[in-house]
Amino acid sequence: MTRQELIDLLDGLLEQDHRLSTVVYAVIKNTYEIKKLAIIANAIDDVQAIFCDSINHLIIDKEDQGLINVSTADDRSNTIFEYDLELPAGLAFFGNQLNDQLPIFDSRTDDFSDIEYLIIEIGTAENQLKLLKKLSPIEVFGKGGFSLWPTRENAQRIEKFEDKVLRISPSFNALYINDTYIFMNMTLLEKSHGFHDVIIREATSSIERIGQIELLETSEGLIDMLKNISFARRVVKVRNSPVLTRKISNEKIIEFTRRHPSLINKMKYSEDGTKLILHTNIAKELFIKMLDDAYLISELTEQNYESKAKDAVTILLVEE
Repeated sequence: MTRQELIDLLDGLLEQDHRLSTVVYAVIKNTYEIKKLAIIANAIDDVQAIFCDSINHLIIDKEDQGLINVSTADDRSNTIFEYDLELPAGLAFFGNQLNDQLPIFDSRTDDFSDIEYLIIEIGTAENQLKLLKKLSPIEVFGKGGFSLWPTRENAQRIEKFEDKVLRISPSFNALYINDTYIFMNMTLLEKSHGFHDVIIREATSSIERIGQIELLETSEGLIDMLKNISFARRVVKVRNSPVLTRKISNEKIIEFTRRHPSLINKMKYSEDGTKLILHTNIAKELFIKMLDDAYLISELTEQNYESKAKDAVTILLVEE
């Protein structure tokens, strides 16, 4: 999905303002059970308004915002992420169907402090989006210690407030629309149970693809390094490497490693010179960077650069 396609989907939904309705669901800690919050009509209108405004403020109105896949995530700023992997176990509930058969959150038996996430569903009968919001400790008042507030009888007297209060702020961590998950940043994913398992599985698949081009004498060393999750994420990123998708020949790749300043003498070669031997961890790191096409050269200055974040440039031909 491109960012413009996302904007068009969001605009198309939000412009149906008078037809929109909103339902809020609570996700319970540890069990990930989903319960519906039966919020009264005038309050749910306010909830809908603040999150519609938030979608506009955080996505639609940010003209210079980028959208890239999680599998190719890098260090660039002002970017949101399309999730193109398997949902981790700790977020699998976000893919569940929401309906009227779900239990109602009951304050007599349920506790606000047991809520880990909110799911806010906004839409019409035909089209909906879901927002995912992880609650912070400050969004549940009365959690630990106790609160004080003015008595109803006398504004100059203070009494203890026994109940907990749920405060809903307009921020959100992810949205789901048109069968697509969009995350506002990588933080929630990186802290989610099972995300590292997903990354390792995908990285293993990437290594299998690398093995298919028969460039390495052995890929066992790469597999051993997947315990380092930072390295594993870089390996996932190269599954769509232009070096692989453009089917750059092994001869050209090996020649590149022999002459590029960052790679000279960093790798070894088989006796017949047709395969790379990644004999050190540094060699493995450099090899993955090379597959990510991180070693660039300026056509203007002929200066070599190393870049994690880059976008392909499309040249448009204009007829005179």
